[in-house]
Amino acid sequence: MDEYLMIDWSFIDRIGDNPFLAMGFFLANGGWLVLLVVIGWGVLHLWLEWRQVLYVKKRVFVVLAIDVPRVQEQGPKAVDNMFAYLAGAHGSHSFMDKWVGGQIQDNLSFEIVSIEGHIQFIVRTVRKYRDIVEAAVYAQYPDARITEVEDYVTRVPQQFPDEEWDMWGTEMIPTQKVDFYPLRTYPAFEDKVSQEFKDPLAAMFESFGRLGPGEQVWYQIVLVPIAQMDFVKEGALFIKKLTGQKVEVKRTLLDKTVDLPLTALTMTMDAISGAEAPKKDAKSGPDFRMLAMTPGERDVVAAIENKLSKLLYQVKIRFIYVARKEKKSNPRAVNPFIGAIKQFNTNNMQSLKPELKKIGMSSSIILFKNWRNSWRKTRLMSAYKSRSDWAGYRRFHLCTEELATLWHFPNSLQVKAPQLRKTESKYTEPPANIPFG
Repeated sequence: MDEYLMIDWSFIDRIGDNPFLAMGFFLANGGWLVLLVVIGWGVLHLWLEWRQVLYVKKRVFVVLAIDVPRVQEQGPKAVDNMFAYLAGAHGSHSFMDKWVGGQIQDNLSFEIVSIEGHIQFIVRTVRKYRDIVEAAVYAQYPDARITEVEDYVTRVPQQFPDEEWDMWGTEMIPTQKVDFYPLRTYPAFEDKVSQEFKDPLAAMFESFGRLGPGEQVWYQIVLVPIAQMDFVKEGALFIKKLTGQKVEVKRTLLDKTVDLPLTALTMTMDAISGAEAPKKDAKSGPDFRMLAMTPGERDVVAAIENKLSKLLYQVKIRFIYVARKEKKSNPRAVNPFIGAIKQFNTNNMQSLKPELKKIGMSSSIILFKNWRNSWRKTRLMSAYKSRSDWAGYRRFHLCTEELATLWHFPNSLQVKAPQLRKTESKYTEPPANIPFG
């Protein structure tokens, strides 16, 4: 029996000095199985990416221009309802749809563009979602007009540097890594006494309407419908941590397998030494953390709970100012947009800021400054034109209330932008008894 338990320490020393021997020893003693699993995992995901690329190339998109009703007095609540309805675009894919058909969740892009001062609301989506988009808009704005138009992004170059055009652009990203914190939303801009809504985007619309020939501003929010319950469950656990409640962490089978030898060793050592394992307190005192919270902390918890009660999307937000070189003026277009977005920031919760290190044009670049700026401009322009929901910074979560605050039709009584595209007249259905023939 002892001869079977003898260890060849000289062989162990040789393995330690030679990585090739170590690798051979690992493969000969079951390591080939681990290697096979890793290779299989890689091949499986390469297959999935190939099928998804084929699916993406087959998609057909439409660009819909929305003309705002000439008399529009509704607030962002109507757009909130519109986004809630569009959450129905989320679909679950079967095994065959995903791994054979390569189907992925299609996105929707909601945009506000100003072409030389002419402001237009745009929705770009796959053709199969056109009906649901039109139904969502007409349900809240019966007098609006939706028409399919040519994609405006094709009129400017995609590669930079360019002889005639230059651009400034960025992706708006959250300052908090935790998406449960909400932005300041439209109810905060309502007067508590008169209930009058002061549109935070009014100044942005005014500045967009002041652009001249050769200037364009593009503002884009890409929405990806998601399954709601996973994010809501994670948010509930996050609230428990904030309020000091006990959070039970479920141990996986892997955790139990790793801990089993350590537990057995600990019990053996305790038995040999005669030591007793420490007893856990059966009772724990009441948790007074919630009672000790400040009013500000309670407001944060209430705001997170309100966000989790709404329907949610994963989003990406981009902004581009593109103009002919002799007309380009960043203060005229960029500063009003950044100022408008800052109105929704909160110091103790969520905020949005320009992402200037990866995609935007940072002035801190020293080495190869012109080349790196041109590369970033080209990359951002490509992501905007394709309405990519993966290029650049990670997607983050916003609820319908936050989205309606960031993208909504202006109140015609408050916003006087003269070049905002509006319906010329009211459209009605023809009478049912109209004679024919």
